Amino acid sequence: MANGYRTLSQHLNDLKKENFSLKLRIYFLEERVQQKGEDNRDDVYRRNIELKVEVESLKRELQEKQQALDNTWVAAENQTTRSQAALRQQYEERQRESEHVYELLENKIQLLQEVSQGGMVGSGRSWWSVSGGSPCCHAGGQAGTE
Repeated sequence: MANGYRTLSQHLNDLKKENFSLKLRIYFLEERVQQKGEDNRDDVYRRNIELKVEVESLKRELQEKQQALDNTWVAAENQTTRSQAALRQQYEERQRESEHVYELLENKIQLLQEVSQGGMVGSGRSWWSVSGGSPCCHAGGQAGTE
């Protein structure tokens, strides 16, 4: 029986040592988990700060691009306005030229009607002398103008 008691006592001591060892292991594992939790929390805070900085940077970049877009839009509108003004001016110029040519042609038509009615043929003067020596010049017009 002494041998059985010694074996039981030895076995109990071994179990106590193993229990102590397991308790130490649990303690260190819990400590490591806690540190990792703190590290994770620090990582989360760090990542959160990085993301906030990135958001602000992207907001600033967006504002700059929006401003550039607005400036481009204004420049395009200004260019369109200038182009429209230039086209309007060209149109008015062509309109005045057309009116001038129309007046010249009206005067020539009137002169030709007078000539065809015989008003100048009977007087002995030719149409050439009345129009200034050129069949296409009249009332300050230029030769070759039609």
